[in-house]
Amino acid sequence: MDYDLLFTLIKKPEWKTYSSSGSFEPSSLIEKGFIQCYTGAQVEQAANSFYENENELFLIVIDPLRIQVPIKNEHSGDEVYPNLYGAFSIDAVIDRILIKRGTKGDFSIRVKHFD
Repeated sequence: MDYDLLFTLIKKPEWKTYSSSGSFEPSSLIEKGFIQCYTGAQVEQAANSFYENENELFLIVIDPLRIQVPIKNEHSGDEVYPNLYGAFSIDAVIDRILIKRGTKGDFSIRVKHFD
């Protein structure tokens, strides 16, 4: 399965650590052995399911052509997630978008793909 873009979510304060080190290596890589990534269609569900106690997150947009680590598609329930197996250069991050909980208390994220 090929991906135009990959997405991951991090807590807002974590970005400073990654940008200053030059390497994107979140704690999930050490804890789980991979970086949990999502497709555009999965981002909203992931933010609302896995980050219940956070009010602000950074949506990290990753160019899969710029990473040099394996991408493995793995099943979890009915979903298939593109997980990254290793740290990668911060140069592969093409955007970071601050997202906040809305007035209804949830994250509302719409990723649109344009050809």
